[in-house]
Amino acid sequence: MLAVAIVAISSASILIRLTEADPIAITFWRLAIATVITTAVAEASGRGVKVGAWWPAAAAAGALLAVHFTTWIASLFYTTIAISTTLVNLHPLAMLAISKYGLSERISRRTAAGVVSSVAGSLLMFSAAADLGGANLLGAFLALIGALAFAGYLAVGRLVRARADTLSYTAVAYGFAALFALAASLGLGAKLLGYSLEVYVLFAAIAVIPMLLGHSVFNYLLGKYRAITVAVSALGEPVGATLLAVPIFGQIPQPNVVLGMALILAGVAAVSLEEVQPRNPLARASANT
Repeated sequence: MLAVAIVAISSASILIRLTEADPIAITFWRLAIATVITTAVAEASGRGVKVGAWWPAAAAAGALLAVHFTTWIASLFYTTIAISTTLVNLHPLAMLAISKYGLSERISRRTAAGVVSSVAGSLLMFSAAADLGGANLLGAFLALIGALAFAGYLAVGRLVRARADTLSYTAVAYGFAALFALAASLGLGAKLLGYSLEVYVLFAAIAVIPMLLGHSVFNYLLGKYRAITVAVSALGEPVGATLLAVPIFGQIPQPNVVLGMALILAGVAAVSLEEVQPRNPLARASANT
């Protein structure tokens, strides 16, 4: 499921760059369409969306998600895909501390090494691709804001998923995120309507592929695995996005970028594989029953 989610979110930056619309409009329609589909799936399953006392936390997660998408999507129009997706995915550094001290999750040396490897790979990709002059500097700053917001979003989601099922939490979080994006668009005068049919098709594609097949899968996994595992796995996005940018935009990765991609994948593998290995004989015996 992590592999599916990584491939799905890797398409986000490509689809967004192809969408000629206001960044806030892309954020709103992405979240609004995803909310409608998630709610419909919950109703069709017969369980519906069950809202509990956890909803304020889910609303807070939605606010963080809206900030993440708004700043990151805007960054894609100011800098390259490699720089934007790399910087926005530095959130495992913040998540490492949050997981250990805020969520009391187990952080082994192997996990720490995997995070360091992935982040080092991201920084290597960034240093090889970056030219921080003019608009690129603004794009980098927006991507970093998006990274911090995403770390907070994952941390809150990890806590809420202990009390809420995936569809209910996702519908509430996405719904509030869409409302926050709508408020931002009204306050800033962003254009939400009047786009071509092609743009609305791209809105729907962004909602279905990177949102539902990517972020929703991550939300499901947050209920079963450590938040740091999900955070590090999201670092596969700049790898996939950089590869997709080759045939679509002609952005050829430099040798250092390729090395950075290898370090990222090695770190993702190290952290993810730890989840499926019993940590002691008793755990191994329990896993076999």
